[in-house]
Amino acid sequence: MKDVALERKQISFRLREDIIEKLKIFAKEENRTLNNFVETLFLDYVYNTPNEETLKSMKETEQGIGVSEVDMSSEEAMWKSLGLYEKED
Repeated sequence: MKDVALERKQISFRLREDIIEKLKIFAKEENRTLNNFVETLFLDYVYNTPNEETLKSMKETEQGIGVSEVDMSSEEAMWKSLGLYEKED
C-alpha cells in the first residue's frame, strides 16, 4: 500500500509569547515538535467538534429525553431492556 503525504502550506500566526512558551512545554512533554503539536490541536478541534445534531442529542440525553433504564442484572435482561432481545429456539 502506498502512503500518500498530505500537502501542507506554510502560514504565519502572531501569538502571545506566554502562549508560545506553554505550547513548547506541552509539545516537549509529548516528544513532539511545536509544529506537530499545534497541528494536532487544530486537527482535534476541526474533526472532533460535535455538529449541531450531535449537540442536540447530547443535550436531550443530559435532560433525560428518550433515555430509559438499562437492566444490567444479566446479559439477557440488558438486551431485553434495550428492546434488542430475540430468544433463540
